Amino acid sequence: MTIREIIRAKGSHVITMWPEHTLSDAIRRCDENNVSSIVVTDHAGHTIGIITDRLAIKALARRGIGAMNHRVTEYMQSPAPTCALDDSVTEIMFRMTHDRFRHVVVVQNGAVVGIVSIGDLVKAKLRDADLESRILRERALSRLAAE
Repeated sequence: MTIREIIRAKGSHVITMWPEHTLSDAIRRCDENNVSSIVVTDHAGHTIGIITDRLAIKALARRGIGAMNHRVTEYMQSPAPTCALDDSVTEIMFRMTHDRFRHVVVVQNGAVVGIVSIGDLVKAKLRDADLESRILRERALSRLAAE
């Protein structure tokens, strides 16, 4: 299974913001859109980083409420973790687990075409495992019935 299949199923909409926005803006936008990460782009649309709920909490823990008025670029992860549409879900899950991040920006020919979370990948893996289990069960039952 590839990242392309995940994007096809979940859609390619990505919430973005410009680097001059504040951490407060990022948290508000996450809340409004019910997401936990935002891709930070320059005004030409090129990805320069990613801000996540986890990074926002770290900023607040380290700097206090004053962090809310600082630019999002002070707290974002840059460069953002990226992958390609043809990367395998297993490979990206391994990277996410090993490097301890939960969101990956999907890029094709230098352009953002989606974003996937560890939850998206786990959901797809569980769906595949369930399908495989049902197929194997049906095959076993049909063999038993044939005997």
